[in-house]
Amino acid sequence: MVDAMIFIVVIGLAVTAMFTLSSDDPAPNSASSITESIFSAKLKTCDLIETEESGLVSIPDLVAVYILTGEGNVMEYITDILDSITQRTNSYRLDITYQDLTVSIGKGKGDPVSGSVKEFTVTYGGSIRTDMRIY
Repeated sequence: MVDAMIFIVVIGLAVTAMFTLSSDDPAPNSASSITESIFSAKLKTCDLIETEESGLVSIPDLVAVYILTGEGNVMEYITDILDSITQRTNSYRLDITYQDLTVSIGKGKGDPVSGSVKEFTVTYGGSIRTDMRIY
């Protein structure tokens, strides 16, 4: 049942990202628009971390918790979303930094066709910095 819930959340995020990116944005698959779509989303806490709490939490908050504690599977969700959006596994690289600690997703190589560096506020202090490159 937990796997089914995780699958539903991943598909929901992917569909949301695809519809968001298919709007009138002149560059729907740009690193900037993809990053903005992912990191502006909110999820239920219990979907990503083992807890009884079911309040909505922003992706930057969940990533910060993951970076500091290693708890949760938010990075797997982001990987699934990026694979779905780009339609090519590892055709991107996303570096996320919080409090001088960095995690990376993807192994994009070569010359990037799109790139973006953004910061997102973490509710309980500080911000995460994202560096997204699409190859």
